[in-house]
Amino acid sequence: MSAIMSGLTFVWICFSALVVHADAMSSAERLELSGEVKSMFDHAFDAYMTHAYPADELMPLSCKGRVRGVEKSRGDIDDALGNFSLTLVDTLDTLAVLGEIERFLDAVQTVIRDVRFDADLVVSVFETNIRVLGGLLGAHTVLRELIDNRGVGYKRRHPYLLKYNNELVNMSQDLGNRLMHAFDTETGLPYSRINLRHGLDAVSRRNTATCTACAGTILLEFAALSRFSGDAKYETAARRAMDVLWSRRAVSTNLVGETINITTGRWRCTDAGIGAGIDSYYEYLLKAYVLLGDQSYYDKFEKHYDSIMSRLRYGPFILTGNMEQPNVIVRQYIDSLQMFWPGLQVLHGDIQNAVELHRMHSMLAHQYGFSPEGYTTQFKVHWANWPLRPEFIESTYFLYKATKDPVYLEIGKTMVRDLKAHAQVRCGFAAILDVRHKTHEDKMDSFFLAETFKYLYLLFSDAADVELDMDKFVLTTEAHLLPLTLANVASIHTSSRTAPTGPPLQQDDSVNIEQTPRLACSRHDHVDATVKERFLRLIGLTGPACPNYAAHVVRHRTQRNLHHTKTVRQQRRKNKVLFDKSKYVHPFRLDVHNIAHTQFLESMGIFVDETPEGVQLTHHPDLDGSRGEGLKYMKEMIDMTKRQQENAKLGGATLSIPATNNLPKQVYRGGQASFGTDLDARYEIFEGNIVLAEPLDACTTLQNAPEDIADKFVIVMRGVCMFVEKARVAEAAGAMGIIVVDDKPQEPDTKLFTMSGDGVDDVHIPAIYLFADDGNALITAVTERGSEIVAELYGTKWESTN
Repeated sequence: MSAIMSGLTFVWICFSALVVHADAMSSAERLELSGEVKSMFDHAFDAYMTHAYPADELMPLSCKGRVRGVEKSRGDIDDALGNFSLTLVDTLDTLAVLGEIERFLDAVQTVIRDVRFDADLVVSVFETNIRVLGGLLGAHTVLRELIDNRGVGYKRRHPYLLKYNNELVNMSQDLGNRLMHAFDTETGLPYSRINLRHGLDAVSRRNTATCTACAGTILLEFAALSRFSGDAKYETAARRAMDVLWSRRAVSTNLVGETINITTGRWRCTDAGIGAGIDSYYEYLLKAYVLLGDQSYYDKFEKHYDSIMSRLRYGPFILTGNMEQPNVIVRQYIDSLQMFWPGLQVLHGDIQNAVELHRMHSMLAHQYGFSPEGYTTQFKVHWANWPLRPEFIESTYFLYKATKDPVYLEIGKTMVRDLKAHAQVRCGFAAILDVRHKTHEDKMDSFFLAETFKYLYLLFSDAADVELDMDKFVLTTEAHLLPLTLANVASIHTSSRTAPTGPPLQQDDSVNIEQTPRLACSRHDHVDATVKERFLRLIGLTGPACPNYAAHVVRHRTQRNLHHTKTVRQQRRKNKVLFDKSKYVHPFRLDVHNIAHTQFLESMGIFVDETPEGVQLTHHPDLDGSRGEGLKYMKEMIDMTKRQQENAKLGGATLSIPATNNLPKQVYRGGQASFGTDLDARYEIFEGNIVLAEPLDACTTLQNAPEDIADKFVIVMRGVCMFVEKARVAEAAGAMGIIVVDDKPQEPDTKLFTMSGDGVDDVHIPAIYLFADDGNALITAVTERGSEIVAELYGTKWESTN
């Protein structure tokens, strides 16, 4: 029996694109593309300002603004709109990143003059926080950077820098105070919506459920607001919400659900994944460590991350399971918000897994031009629309920043071309209604300007070409800039913080890693009337700014892991094996512990690695000497993984031996098979005597007399050949069913699994798989008592109804 089919050792199927056959893009072409992105941005921004402002959003097909209460309601989607010129506020720091400083300063003055937050509207706390509050704080961050780190001549060319007096912080406090009403709960978890004018009105209080991301994606903005303003209440409230979410995790799995009751703290939806409803909670745990220097957030993130990668990853996909029982897959589709995950993996330093997951996302984007909002593991469309989302290009940017692999530039170039060809319209850019047909929807969300264009521009721009030093900032989930120096401001939160710890810092990409002394950053132990001035001085240090140690730790981890990956690849390139098609091994017969099999894989650029989660197969195109056979083989592996996932949905099986005068009833729990009779579907009991197969492995024609095996259960031992081959042999001999006994003792806590077939539907008898202890006990009983043993075989669904 092959190791890949054993179920005890799951094989992860991965693709690597760290080094591919892509020529380095010339500086001239990159400069041209960055200019093209800026031109596209200007087209979209000008369309909004001309046809939509002061409305929240542009309707690019109608060439007008979307005003809440005037246009037809779109339901919950409209809760992002608050008549506060959403798109302009969300876009402020993008203008600065793209080097349009004068337009940025004009836009800031426009926001200060025109935008107010007192509309009698119920808005999403989550969306208002990340887009509007984040937009204001990001713009303030940029202004302080320009004011404190630019010379006199620069300020004379941009005189508003001499006039700015923290008005955006004042506006942020106004909005923050309105959002604070949402935290008026016993648990500390915020309501999902508030009325901007009246706070918690009847409509806001009606919904007592909030999503994990909604409650867990507030800390960065609220902590920044507290540290900019000197008022601790914002950060304190956000930290409390994060603490509650962590305390409500499933302790046995370290996973959280999707929605939670804010009054009771009980989970309303226990679906656990990394997509919509949960995604940015994980992001903010890691980024809170980087921005604030609080080690506890990294510790929590790491526990979550390890659990996600070990419990929810199936081949190249991360699926959604139950938080208490993650092996129970609750959703057969993946939403496109997951595409942020490789970027977060880069920040975490897990480069190899980031590369592999992003490769799968790239294949999907290549197939449809854009990524559908929902898709299956077979790349079938579940939801066909694409609202100009940034997550895929966000991860592309971070992977290029980490690896400098030109393939990511090519991916970005393709997106630029596709956007111009299929999304650009006369008044801006229109969301894609159906990625298969490239039809349009009359919407252009603010995040398209705030995030998608920002990441595209940064992807093609050298550091010297960007107005701001991006290494001095953390990008929020809406890609707004917050300064790393926030970690050096006095912690004005009421509870204590621990100093960050981590691996020694690495000065370059060399093998020699020297430990760097802990950075001596002055911290203030209390808050007084000068906290605002103190923070401004920290931002505007004339010498090297006191660095954020946590940020250095993250950069070191990324560099270290990238260096290790490159070293391994160089060694593999030296030991390259020639491809020989005559040594082909079918995926269903693959044994990753067979040297001949692994050499065949390596000849196609496929390598076997042992990981804490199991065995991982990774395809490296640059090491593939088979002229495409490696990629074809990996696709066959994906098809097999898909069948395994489908098989995993089957219930267990029970083999029962009724009590006799001398012995009590014996019950054995086992696993079903993906082939043969579906025991759950039949809702019946199969009854018969038991006989041992001869030979016991049942890989060749059985030597038992026909009358000894007809209409009986046949016990066979695992090994030598595939499960389904044993079943075919037993059925050909006239057996009623097959009992497969494991040939090795199971490890502690080993879970039952479904026996896989080979894709051919020609077996019609039921099968059950027993672990070695139960199976050997049954063999002993059959040997001693012979034909007097009568067994009953049935599925768990039958058992639950009787």
